[in-house]
Amino acid sequence: MEERFYKIGEVAEILEIEQHTLRYLENSLKLKIKRNERGDRLYTDSDLDTLRLVLQLKSRGLNTTAIKLALENTEEAEETGIAPSSAGAALDLVEMVSLARQIREQNTELLQQNRRLEQRMEKLEQKVEQRNLEREKKIDEFLNLWKAEQQEGRKSWLSRLRGK
Repeated sequence: MEERFYKIGEVAEILEIEQHTLRYLENSLKLKIKRNERGDRLYTDSDLDTLRLVLQLKSRGLNTTAIKLALENTEEAEETGIAPSSAGAALDLVEMVSLARQIREQNTELLQQNRRLEQRMEKLEQKVEQRNLEREKKIDEFLNLWKAEQQEGRKSWLSRLRGK
């Protein structure tokens, strides 16, 4: 049986995605897509299956890093010949999706905590800035008082305090 090859435009049409998305997935997931002598991508039916799986995992909320790990684990299982049964593979996929969902939820929670901390930091910085402005204002008042006393020729409150 002769292997059929698809060009990037055909694959984009079959999967109903843009060509740039295919190129992005190839680069980010380190997919090994065959090329002809001109450098054009030649997708096989196996590549289409892989891309369908990738798109399915993306639609379930997995990011490219999690998908890359899943693909690497699948490739390792195929290379070592310890490929799980299809029921086991489905369970592994469900478990992986569940773990990815938990990671995503934890990530969301951490991002929310980070935002709350940033807001607290902003409030603290504003308080510190306000205190600094108040201190500068008091220092300016004391300097103006001191200058006024110096111009009048009176002993300054500081020199009186020091006894000079």
